[in-house]
Amino acid sequence: MTAPTPYRPLDITIPFPELAAWARTTTRLHPRPGNPTAADSSVGGPLLWPADEPWPVCEEHGRVAGITPERARRYRRVLREVYARPRTADGSLAYTEAEQAEMDELQDTCHRPDRHDGGPLPLLALAQFHTRDVPDLAAFAPPGKDLLQVLWCPFYEHADDDPFSEYGPSTRLVWRRAADVTDPLAVLPEPAVADRHSYVPEPCVLQPEQVVEYPYADYLPDELVARIDAWEDDLRARIGKKAPWYQYDLSIAPGWKIGGWDSWHKTDLIRVYCDACGTEMRVLLTIASYESHAAEGSWGPFPAPDTPTGIRVGRDGEYRAFVCPADPAHPHRMSMQ
Repeated sequence: MTAPTPYRPLDITIPFPELAAWARTTTRLHPRPGNPTAADSSVGGPLLWPADEPWPVCEEHGRVAGITPERARRYRRVLREVYARPRTADGSLAYTEAEQAEMDELQDTCHRPDRHDGGPLPLLALAQFHTRDVPDLAAFAPPGKDLLQVLWCPFYEHADDDPFSEYGPSTRLVWRRAADVTDPLAVLPEPAVADRHSYVPEPCVLQPEQVVEYPYADYLPDELVARIDAWEDDLRARIGKKAPWYQYDLSIAPGWKIGGWDSWHKTDLIRVYCDACGTEMRVLLTIASYESHAAEGSWGPFPAPDTPTGIRVGRDGEYRAFVCPADPAHPHRMSMQ
């Protein structure tokens, strides 16, 4: 079943033809709970990883407390099951005795009941995307590569954090040619613990859909922004609260996606430049806490799970990977919004 984006409330290039020059496509990934294989594009599924290639690790975390990936998945499964049941007579959630004991243990330990006793932590497989499935991915791929794999260390603080990341997980982007993996790793390593359950993804299949986006307003010339603001005010005066907003309805789609434009809704615009060559970078991947917000309801699609991946970053925001358009081999940068 596909989950297409609803038609935009209007074509913004009609009142503002100059915006056509700023249009970019993005591929909304529409993750949905499923059982992906290593051959599939997915979030939280197995990676197509060569058995003879070392699995990347993080060596920063020594003895730390956290939550095992298995327990994180169990925690979310219990919550789904409990919320699916009728409530008790007094309106409380209907936990079983065993479930309540599990939840109490997590609360008593601030959701970090497990320990890692030292040594490198294997990175956690977050996602992989084939260019055959994701239309906007090919524009970012190095020559000869057709598969992007994303891994992260599921702890929010690292010594070498990019200041833009604001304490998000340390990420690794791996490009490869899928056909070169003839002997894939059967069982992927996982870290002993994660900092929080919301850094452990649920297995999701994807329903990629390419849509058109326009820039966050701070990228646009001041004169054009002033005209958009005046147009919005006039539209709202004429048709009321249902009038579409440029920012929420007509510019940037919410949710997990590849390419497109980057939003700066929690800060002023911060242009991201490549440390290696100084080129302004492009957003490659948006990792989103939610597939849509109430304020972005026109993007839909409905009905749809709001947090299918289980991932929540920052203050329920977005974590974006930026890459250098001049040279895909240059290190990527992360930014939290």
